[in-house]
Amino acid sequence: MILDFPYTVSDEEALERLHALTDYWLAKHSVRARWEGPEVFFNGKVKGVKFDGTVVVGGKKVHADVNVGFLAEKIGGKAYVQRKLADYLDPANTLAELKARVPR
Repeated sequence: MILDFPYTVSDEEALERLHALTDYWLAKHSVRARWEGPEVFFNGKVKGVKFDGTVVVGGKKVHADVNVGFLAEKIGGKAYVQRKLADYLDPANTLAELKARVPR
């Protein structure tokens, strides 16, 4: 599934916010992330569904190429990713609040 998601924060802040999201996914779901500048490669399982792909941040948009499988996409995989991106890129949520969500 391909997603292009716009944001209003700076590119640098968007990167920090998505680092917080990948930290959350690692702690919560054991999804591994490997960052290379503005690009992250990730894999693992979320809610029992295989989840891997690439996300590129820059130019006021996030471009995500995510593989969740046909059935997972039909039962809400795309909506889950969209909700998480919307939440973590929402300027109403401070970076400190987002980082505090990571389970310890």
